[in-house]
Parts: sequence; structure tokens; C-alpha cells
Amino acid sequence: MKRAHKIRLYPNNEQETILRKHCGVARLAYNVCLDQWNRDFELGIRHNYYSIKLWFNAIKEEQYPFVYEVSKWAAEAAIKDLATGFQNFFHGRANHPRFHARGVRDSFRIDGSVVSIEGKVLYLPKGLSIRMSERLRFEASKVYNVTISRRAGLWFASIQCEVSERKNHAEGAVGIDLGIKTLAVLSDGTVYENPHTEQKYREQIARAQRGLARKEKGSANRKKAQVKLARLYYKRDCVKKDALHKMTSGVAKRYGVVCLEDLNVSGMLKNHKLAKAVADANLYQVRQMLGYKAGEVRVIGCR
Repeated sequence: MKRAHKIRLYPNNEQETILRKHCGVARLAYNVCLDQWNRDFELGIRHNYYSIKLWFNAIKEEQYPFVYEVSKWAAEAAIKDLATGFQNFFHGRANHPRFHARGVRDSFRIDGSVVSIEGKVLYLPKGLSIRMSERLRFEASKVYNVTISRRAGLWFASIQCEVSERKNHAEGAVGIDLGIKTLAVLSDGTVYENPHTEQKYREQIARAQRGLARKEKGSANRKKAQVKLARLYYKRDCVKKDALHKMTSGVAKRYGVVCLEDLNVSGMLKNHKLAKAVADANLYQVRQMLGYKAGEVRVIGCR
């Protein structure tokens, strides 16, 4: 069974510089290969993961020698993501891959074969040993990969592991009525309140957005304002996810079978009067969390 644990990292200044270089190389490999893929497609040349990686490896030493300063896995994982993106596009499952912008969802992935974890320390290639905020919560028999990402000026590691399947020994069944005003009402009478994070942080975010708009482009103060705004978005999302995890974990520990109403969330989002409230409630994410926490989830259709 595959599980992932996302942990905050505390790199020092030197380590953060190396992590930024990894993100830059991953972005470069993705964008350069995407451009070449598009050019060759117009000429009738069809690529896959192996052919486009072979092309990139042939030119990187001459055109991009700095890629050797970071782990080779950063570029290879980015190229693999590009190939997967094109595969999904050709099968009608996704839109055409787009170029990655600097500073937007910066991340890179490292294969688990070259990663080790000891307590609260994550060891990565190129001599990186980065302190983590907590230990890995799973007893992992294997680490598949580690994705390092940056958000709101903070660094995180998402560690995907192979763990033994945990059986839910809870008994009994419960029905859940998901809503907007209250997050969930159980058939046993238990009520989980909705934190209403969108409404709670709306004024603070709007104030931070106005402050950002007044700053001169390219200035240091504008960068500080961008980080401040990003931190507010991050804090809002953390409060929301915390409430969802507490609710779904509490239900899964008490009941083995969970019954949910088959809500048309996508249709509800099209209603401009309800869209913000529905998006804030994260009804679909509740169903996803219960899917891997509860013993059994039954979705009951509406008449």
C-alpha cells in the first residue's frame, strides 16, 4: 500500500540555494523538452519519454553544463512528468502541457533509491542532510520517491512510501449529511462545524492584495508583500485541512462503514450564489479522505 507523508523542512541558507538550483534545473528540463517536443511534432517526429530524454542528455553538457551541479533525478523526473502529460493529452484526459513559470509551484522529485531518512533528518544526493519538523509517521518498507516543493517561502518534502495495509477494526455504520453551513452531521447526532475559512480570511487576504498592488514591481518590498500574501493563503488552507482531517479521522475510528450522499459537486459549483461556499466546504475532499481512512464507504444516490 502506498502512502505519502508531507513534512516541513528547515534548510539553512546554503541548502536552500541548492534546493533552488534543483527546482531551476527541473523547470529548465521540462520547458526545453516541451519546446523541442512541440517543434518535432510539427515536423512529424513523435517522441516518448526515452527519446526526449536521450535528446536532452545529448545537448545538456554543451548548452546547460550547470545541470551537473544538481542531482540527475531532478531533470529525469521532470521529463517523465512531461511524457506523462503528453500521454494524458493524447488520450483526452488532460489539456496540452504548458510551460512552467519560475516561482510558481517550484518543486523537483528524487528517486527513493538515493534517499535515506534517519529520525528527523532527510538525506538527499549532493551531500544534502536537511532537518525535518517531525519523524516519518509510517514504518516504511520502501521509499518510492521524495518530492521537494516550496510554498509561501517554506520548504516541504512529500515522502511516498510502501507501508503494510492497516485494517480498520471499527464496527457499525453511520450516515453523513455533508453541508455548507455545518461541515457534517452524523446520523448519531454528532455535528462537525464548518470553519468557514474563506469568509474568515477574506478581509485579511484582500488587505494583503491591496498592499501588494501598491508596491513597485521588482522592488524588495513587493517580494515581501508577495510572501505575506502567500502565507495567508497557506494558513487558510492549513486551517481548512486540519478541520477535514479531524472530522474524517474521528468518523473512521468510530465506524467501519460510512454512507455518503452522492452530491453533484461540479454542478453546485456552477451556481454563482453557492460556488464560494461549496468550494470552501471541500465536499469532494471529504469523500477522498474517508476513502482511505474508513473501512468501507458507500455512496448513496439521490432520487
